Amino acid sequence: MAPSLSAVLDSASNPSDVLDVLQFALLLEYLEADFYQRGVAASGLIPAADRVLFGTIAEHEAVHVQALQMLISQKGATPLAKPAFDYTAKGALTGFNFASNQYETFKALAMAFEDTGVRAYKGQAGRLLDDKAALSAALSIHSVEARHAAQVRRLRGKKGWIGGNSRDDLPAFTQGIYDGEELAMQGGVALAMLPGYAANGGAMAATEAFDEPLTKEQVTAIVMPFLA
Repeated sequence: MAPSLSAVLDSASNPSDVLDVLQFALLLEYLEADFYQRGVAASGLIPAADRVLFGTIAEHEAVHVQALQMLISQKGATPLAKPAFDYTAKGALTGFNFASNQYETFKALAMAFEDTGVRAYKGQAGRLLDDKAALSAALSIHSVEARHAAQVRRLRGKKGWIGGNSRDDLPAFTQGIYDGEELAMQGGVALAMLPGYAANGGAMAATEAFDEPLTKEQVTAIVMPFLA
């Protein structure tokens, strides 16, 4: 029997439960795959110059979904069923429905979803350390999500990476995606104490040089508004 959506989102899951990580990753991939598929299918939404880009990302996300489903099945479990999504984020983006005049909102959501995915995979990697196959699969997806994020951010005229905890021009409700990215300690090392800290760009460059994980609880809070 497929696990319920509430069970997958339950933050009290055993931290060593590899299947819990894979089902949670599948939920995120369902969200991204559905979002891009709807965007590519929408009439007049994506300009011709960008259709190849978003069509390719849509294909990647569809393959991620299939790979995670297969990995879960190979472990003797039933993959989570695809839920329904609300891309207005419970009304925070009132009226968004992939209309032809909503491309800027579409790109903003793409940036939010990709930035979330990168940090989400990073946050779950430690729970896969005892399962090398699952860890390898997750890291293979993680790096592609990072490429997507950089590409979409550049398409929107932003840096290819997150600066501090800035959400740039995204709506306030997306701030949780970026909280914690301003961390100034890495492996017990205070970045401000590094030689050449000021000459190499100071606090902003130092925090941009490292990407921080999001916990399952944090990602759940980010995703919940998009679940119908």
